[in-house]
Amino acid sequence: MDVFESRTPSNPAAPAVKPMLRAVLVCDIVESTALVERLGDIRAAGFLQKHDQLMLQAMKLCHGQLVDKADGVLALFERPIQALDFALRYQRGLYELGKSEGFDLKARTGIHVGDVMTWANDARDVLAGAKPFEVEGLAKPVAARLMGLALPGQILMSGMAQNLAQRAAGELGERAGRLRWLMHGRYRFKGVPAPMLVHEVGEPGIAPLRPPDSGAKAWRELPLWRRPPALAAEALLLLALGSALLWSTFRSEPAIAFAERDWVVVADVQNRTGEDLFDETLDVALRIGLEQSRHINLVSDLQIDRALQRMQRQGQPIDRQLASELALREGAKAVILPTVATVGGRLRVSLEVVDPNSNTTVYSGTGDGGRAQDVLPALDQAIAQVRGQLGETVGSIAATSKPLEEATTDNLEALRAFSLGVKARYESRVDEAWDLFEQAVKLDPEFSMAYLRMAFIRYSANDGDGMEKYLALALKHRSHLTEREALFLDAAALVPEGPEPAMRKLKVLSAMYPDEFRAYYNYAYFGLHGGQRYREALEQLGPAVHEQNPGRASSAYLQGVLHSALGEHEKALEAFERAESLGIAGERRAYAETYAALRRFGDAERIRKMGRRVGLDAVEFEQRLADISFPLDQGRWDEALAEAGRQVEDGARHSKINGWVAQGIHLTLRSYDPDPAFADDLRAYLASQVAELGKASRLDRRYLVSTVLVAGWMAAANGLPELAETALDAVDAYPERMNFPANADLASVVQAELALGRGEPAVAVARLRDRAAGGEALYLLNAVMVRALSAAGEHEQALAKAEWLAAHRGLAYVEFNALNLLQPVNVIEANLALRAAAAEAAALGRDRLARQRLEAFEAAWPEHDRLPAVARRFPKD
Repeated sequence: MDVFESRTPSNPAAPAVKPMLRAVLVCDIVESTALVERLGDIRAAGFLQKHDQLMLQAMKLCHGQLVDKADGVLALFERPIQALDFALRYQRGLYELGKSEGFDLKARTGIHVGDVMTWANDARDVLAGAKPFEVEGLAKPVAARLMGLALPGQILMSGMAQNLAQRAAGELGERAGRLRWLMHGRYRFKGVPAPMLVHEVGEPGIAPLRPPDSGAKAWRELPLWRRPPALAAEALLLLALGSALLWSTFRSEPAIAFAERDWVVVADVQNRTGEDLFDETLDVALRIGLEQSRHINLVSDLQIDRALQRMQRQGQPIDRQLASELALREGAKAVILPTVATVGGRLRVSLEVVDPNSNTTVYSGTGDGGRAQDVLPALDQAIAQVRGQLGETVGSIAATSKPLEEATTDNLEALRAFSLGVKARYESRVDEAWDLFEQAVKLDPEFSMAYLRMAFIRYSANDGDGMEKYLALALKHRSHLTEREALFLDAAALVPEGPEPAMRKLKVLSAMYPDEFRAYYNYAYFGLHGGQRYREALEQLGPAVHEQNPGRASSAYLQGVLHSALGEHEKALEAFERAESLGIAGERRAYAETYAALRRFGDAERIRKMGRRVGLDAVEFEQRLADISFPLDQGRWDEALAEAGRQVEDGARHSKINGWVAQGIHLTLRSYDPDPAFADDLRAYLASQVAELGKASRLDRRYLVSTVLVAGWMAAANGLPELAETALDAVDAYPERMNFPANADLASVVQAELALGRGEPAVAVARLRDRAAGGEALYLLNAVMVRALSAAGEHEQALAKAEWLAAHRGLAYVEFNALNLLQPVNVIEANLALRAAAAEAAALGRDRLARQRLEAFEAAWPEHDRLPAVARRFPKD
């Protein structure tokens, strides 16, 4: 009878499982068992010691995490370029080691990127022989399948791993110039549902640099005519029988396996007319025409540009061959090759549908016109034909085919200016983009799509008047938009009314066009910037982090901001790192703020320096907020106050809103230790904001209601109840008071502060309790709730709320409220929450917890004894 150890693990509690995105590397020395037999035990032991030294040194240099080396090597890396760096060093080292030992030594390597689950084993299990930690997840067997497929000396990478690694190839230094990057086509792997693109990276002379052979667990996808003859014969027989049966009933199957919502790469227009005007305009017009379809999805220009960068072929014209390569890389099912030519004295537009696997034309559509002005109607004809050939129903085509002259403009020069403006905006050349859009609407005053782009630029520049002006012009000519763009315009037009109406309209857009990534991203954006619906926003953002979304780096970044708002700081950092690996551009303030929330200020400053200009002065100015909040978070009040004063002088030069917010921030800092001039300055500020309310645009009113209420809060907290009541009365008639959750919360905060000033803490608690319980109220509302609960004698709940504030420092930073007007206040309250927790714990007799929180507070603000704000909040007996 066999005797077994207990089936119960030494630690009955399940270990914590931690998901993370990692590059997984699996490699194995070829014929290692035969090698040991050949060398003999003693020599083999010496060889294995040298091997382990080589492998561990390379692992250390490449920042890898060795998981297992019992049967080959299993390792994790934060980035694919690190895994590739290790693989190249390892292969080179094996080559040199084998050469010195007098035999051929090679390894097979597979690298994939994906989510893995890790957990630490109990110490007793490790002593019993278990690994220190375990790694599981689909990425691990996929990397193993790649390794099993590889030839001796070959490094194989999945498509995702290769894309990310090639983009960062410059980090390899001189070796990058010696590398060969080869694509070996699609392979199917046993146990993996979908085929994968397999790439090889290697050095000539060491790597085989040829396609690996198919085997039982991995085999290359081949066209039917290249498969074994018996299989081909069987398939042909079945095809013949099926065709005979269905011929009289159904139309023949399309020559390309294209399903609804599959992706298409559009090649550059082949202009054979000699008319330069067609070079820019037809590319844009074709995309707009095809994007009307709910059946076809287009790989975006931005995604194509990034793929070309990874291929080191930037600026190369996208012809049939290159478009087919891009389609295979990006997972597209078809290529559309547009041509415009003069045939028999007439203009002809033709669209060829190309199968990227065989690079052959399977369909074509054409449209004819007499003059250059007829090119857009001719393109409409060709697009309708191709949409039908790719399987879209006649009814769907008819319902979603607005003529391009109506959906854009009939002025080709205006269309050319628009297309150049779009390109300039993507490249952060904002002033140039603005001039081009202005030229487009000058040429065609009814060009709604151009007006919409101009409204977006004014919104980003905090110009409420300008945004409303161009939104009104876009709405006036709404009939000149495709249905998709019209829905997007409708959502944009609702933004000044509050986040809820705009978010509802964006849901309609995503329901009608499921692959319209802007709908998901903007839903999440407004869930953060106004909606205060952080969990819901994070869930809705999911579809936007899709490999076909050219903006997925921005979507991953927004995920990080939302995780930070929810207090999930480690998840936030993982999302920010993912955004970096995808090539996020622009500023990095929220990324830096998440490190600040963890009190890792050195990392925060390092990330800030990674940011790049986005071409908008207002946005650049807003990055300076960290120059106030970071010192403040470390207890350096004088430094923060001085910087806030400097920003008051600079803010108005960028926009009215930036000026109002800068003044408000300076006053909020002064409110914690009021100087003799504070009350008069506060009255003047409130009067100026109320005066602006009566003449402001709807977008500006949203911010002005906030600044008025923040002034009211400062008044109520500093013994000026009449001034606080004035602020409440001033905003009472404006719908922005209730339509924006931050403003509704601020009104409650002012009323609660007034109740505390009257000695009625129970009234203050009742005013705030419902919103504070939900977890998505303003951070300041929760901070005031701590004081109200404490004053009401509810110390247990006051302690719980103070602990919540201390745990949600990320929200203190990334909460939008009113252009982050309350960020410095939130940072102050996040630190004072530690002191409050100590006081509440002491009141409850929890001395150990009280000491811990007091020590944490003193570590955060080492010079707290000299800060009047602390003495004012927590007076000594």
